[in-house]
Amino acid sequence: MKSNPVFDVVISTAGRFDTLDTCLNGIYEHATFPITITLIDDATKKEEKIHHKHLFEYQKEKDIRGNVVAFNTKRHEKQMGFGASYNEGARGARAPFLTIMNDDVRIHEGYFDKIFEIMKEPTISIVGSKLLFPTNSTSRNRPAGKIQHVGLALDIHANVIHPLIGWSPENPKTQISREIFATTGALFTIRTAQFREVGGFDPIYGLGYWEDVDLCLKVRQKGGRIWLANEASGTHYTNATTEKNPQAFGNQFQENMMKFRAKWAKSGLLVYDAWTWG
Repeated sequence: MKSNPVFDVVISTAGRFDTLDTCLNGIYEHATFPITITLIDDATKKEEKIHHKHLFEYQKEKDIRGNVVAFNTKRHEKQMGFGASYNEGARGARAPFLTIMNDDVRIHEGYFDKIFEIMKEPTISIVGSKLLFPTNSTSRNRPAGKIQHVGLALDIHANVIHPLIGWSPENPKTQISREIFATTGALFTIRTAQFREVGGFDPIYGLGYWEDVDLCLKVRQKGGRIWLANEASGTHYTNATTEKNPQAFGNQFQENMMKFRAKWAKSGLLVYDAWTWG
């Protein structure tokens, strides 16, 4: 394997081996720079994992361009959740850019090339992606092929929202690369040094929810900009881990929202007028 990666890619999985397979295949297919992959096994069931052991090993035959320079795995015996898993995966990062990716995301062609070009602008700290629901979805909550994410914004009550969710990706408003309030943690790239400077994800959010927006605001406090890259896109199944184990998350979303509001209410960053979506 080669050395000197440009991107460190960290993925956490909690047992959705079907989506993880799709996720890894996308990376193998579209990695156009030297990268490392660090896969965090967040307490998957051993009796299920035994049938998917190949996913936790480097698959040379799929790495057509030979750009995966290292493949690392770590396991939790107890589920630690989103923030703890990605913080752990990022500890060994040595590349200038750190890509955080959910196991239910598949990147599209050109992802790494576009991110690399955008990061030439030194004021941009985080680049989020345009994400689409799967084209084969039959769920009303995941309208097939429609917009899942084009950045996060604030409504008039300072609630964090997904604007344009469910819109057609052909609509001109969904095809704009622009500065955004925050990005989903499902797929984004951050400068590795800045991830460490702000302390990574805040552990107060437990298993998950809201730590992605929290990270964006910590970066913004330091003067960094958050960018939405229309052409650095992917497909996002959404809520794969929660769907597999809903009992584990319970009221986590609402509880974490209260933690987020308590932390940032007086920051001056939750201002609707500054982030009107137009």
